[in-house]
Amino acid sequence: MTLILSLYDYWKLFNEEEPIWQNGDSDNFDLTRKLQIIYGEGFHREIHLRDDVLLSIYNYQSQKSIVVESPVRGHMIEFQLLPLAGSQAQNISSRVGQYFLSGSGMALESTHFHNEFFGLVEVGIHIKPEVFYSFVADISGEIPPELKHLFRRSDQPTYERYGIQTPAMLLAVQQIIQCPYQGMTKRIYFESKVWELAALIIDQELQINQGNLITTTLKSSEIERIRNAKEILLKHIHNPPSLIQLARQVGLNDRKLKQGFKQVFGTTVFGYLHNHRMELAQKLLMERNMNVTEVARTVGYASLPSFSYAFYKKFGVNPKSYQTKKVRLE
Repeated sequence: MTLILSLYDYWKLFNEEEPIWQNGDSDNFDLTRKLQIIYGEGFHREIHLRDDVLLSIYNYQSQKSIVVESPVRGHMIEFQLLPLAGSQAQNISSRVGQYFLSGSGMALESTHFHNEFFGLVEVGIHIKPEVFYSFVADISGEIPPELKHLFRRSDQPTYERYGIQTPAMLLAVQQIIQCPYQGMTKRIYFESKVWELAALIIDQELQINQGNLITTTLKSSEIERIRNAKEILLKHIHNPPSLIQLARQVGLNDRKLKQGFKQVFGTTVFGYLHNHRMELAQKLLMERNMNVTEVARTVGYASLPSFSYAFYKKFGVNPKSYQTKKVRLE
């Protein structure tokens, strides 16, 4: 049997649960409510960073099918991000590994379907438009034309867009979920992560509206194929397949692989491989169990000059000097 709820009743059930303050008075901005209610269990956590900025962490396991009907309503600027683990539903919240950007204005009527036994893990950021405006405006109070669509009147429908979370976004989301701090330090840490995520998403928004980033709609199966392509690259750093060979191995055409890889990982296929090689080389040089020539070969370079040039271009220092400098510092 499917449970049909209005948005008001949905949140009313949440608010009936007694709040739990994290770590007593020192964390009185961080409130958690358990969700042991008729249609599932989990928790909803509200972190009030300031009057105009709210961070939410939502972890929920359903026990029956739910339909939530939302009316027309006012809307702040919001970012919703779902890490890879355990999120499944047929709406905004279903897009595992993606994010959802919504501007201010009027949210239209909508219906969200939550399937039986679905799991949802979500980090949400809610910012009043005037606060966000102050962050993106220049010294004269003007904002870039490419961002004006995020700020709409209360009688105008909100702007909405899905995007693929980059590794940097996923890392920031995981750091929020696993925050090790308490009290004032935790509040500062959370707010830094909120603005880090906002910066990463708005950077993509600018690139899209400037024509520098092409977006395509990716199915969950295509995202899995793209992630598989990444694993193949990392397993064959000495002799990586060509783009066409890689596309065939994962069952995509080369155009879809190129565009999708850029969306999922924020860089090109071989740009990702290059960055991985350089980061691995940096790690091996720091460990000092190999000389520079051995490190070059380990990360897939047959030519030492080519490796040295690539490392210098990436880190601004040649590998030998980098390794020697680390020895002197210790």
